[in-house]
Amino acid sequence: MGYFPKIGMRMIKTAVAVAICFLISILTGGDGKPIFSGIAAIICMQPYVEHSVEVAFNRIIGTVIGAVFGLAAATLMLQIPTGFEYLKYLVVSFAIIPVLYTTVILKKPGASALAGVVLLSITLTNDTSPPIMNAVNRSIETIVGILVSLGVNMAHLPRRREKDFLFVSGFDGAIYGEKTGITPYCIFELNQLLRDGMAFTIATERTPASLMADLGSINFELPIIAMDGAVLYDMKEKRYLACHGLSKEMTARIEEFLGEQDLHYFLNVVWQDVLLIYYHDFKNEEEEKLYKQLRLSPHRNYVYGERPEDGNVVYFLLVVQDKVAELVTERLLEMDTQQELLFLKDKSETPEGYCHLKIYHKNATKEYMMYKLLETMPQKKTVVFGSNKNDVSMMRAADLSFATADATEDAVQAANYQLKGFGDSIVRTILHLYEPLPWQSLPKELREGKNKKVD
Repeated sequence: MGYFPKIGMRMIKTAVAVAICFLISILTGGDGKPIFSGIAAIICMQPYVEHSVEVAFNRIIGTVIGAVFGLAAATLMLQIPTGFEYLKYLVVSFAIIPVLYTTVILKKPGASALAGVVLLSITLTNDTSPPIMNAVNRSIETIVGILVSLGVNMAHLPRRREKDFLFVSGFDGAIYGEKTGITPYCIFELNQLLRDGMAFTIATERTPASLMADLGSINFELPIIAMDGAVLYDMKEKRYLACHGLSKEMTARIEEFLGEQDLHYFLNVVWQDVLLIYYHDFKNEEEEKLYKQLRLSPHRNYVYGERPEDGNVVYFLLVVQDKVAELVTERLLEMDTQQELLFLKDKSETPEGYCHLKIYHKNATKEYMMYKLLETMPQKKTVVFGSNKNDVSMMRAADLSFATADATEDAVQAANYQLKGFGDSIVRTILHLYEPLPWQSLPKELREGKNKKVD
């Protein structure tokens, strides 16, 4: 079966607004033409409430513009003899030009469509009333539709909001699909919830730079957890608020060892709120291919040469054969007497026999950074959505966790529940938890809570 999107609130509100327009027509005697107020209600219904007043004002201006030129065109049409009907249609057609041009001059292009509708409603309806009365009636009907749309859009059913939860979602495979990106539904609903004060952020393996192009227009208020939990990044201020970097001593020892093994590595360094990626001469085609692919991004800063002494080293990235990755991991673990290191191996973006090996500080985890963020907030409970092995520690630490429909087996095992989808399913679940209906109760896991703290 194909995918059928759910009926959205905007559709429901539009239907309600049209029904109210018809009801007003009946209550006022039914002498008008509710089709025009209904059309106005459909055109003016907006996805965001804060835009509704501005749009309504602009559409009223458009209505007046359409009415003025409609009156002029209707008056001119009365002077055209019977039998020259097409000439009347030409008058209406060319009257569209000054209508649209006036909306442009007044910098109200959003009102153009409705202005044109009002013009046509005045000139093409079979109404025996004088043109001035016809223009006034059509204008009133259209303005009624605009105001009804505004009122319905601003109306909200009373719902309690559970503001004690921090919602954290993975990114790739969770709210972001490789083929779909972030759906318009996700963007709309998340922005509405964020504007209402919901605490929501994402935790991702990506660098902040690689997220920029794919985040869409989600207006994050909280910092995001990036680079597998190594950093906490403020998207608005473009600042790294926290960074679990490697010690200078360990960094030097790793560099020395990799140099002895004649291995190339990418060194990710945060320096003065900028992520710099240092590299040298490549040793295999795969690391050169990765560099050529990623360097095209305007958000990445590759530097050929030595790193600065005062930079914060976030992680090493090696693109090597599996057997080399195993050797490096084994030898560095022997050197790591203070148990400072964390190794992450990823084969999802490499050919057979190769892998990406990342070397982090042990506290560079999504779980650790999630609770660091939680300590700065009034929220004390966590709801986590994950899809892969990098989300597992965060999911296990959360008060309540969900795995996406196509999550890896370890993510499913770590979750309290599994969803039937990803992006849209995550947002619908958040809506049910954040704004539950009167008959909905919170899951036991959230009512009791774990209340964990960072060590």
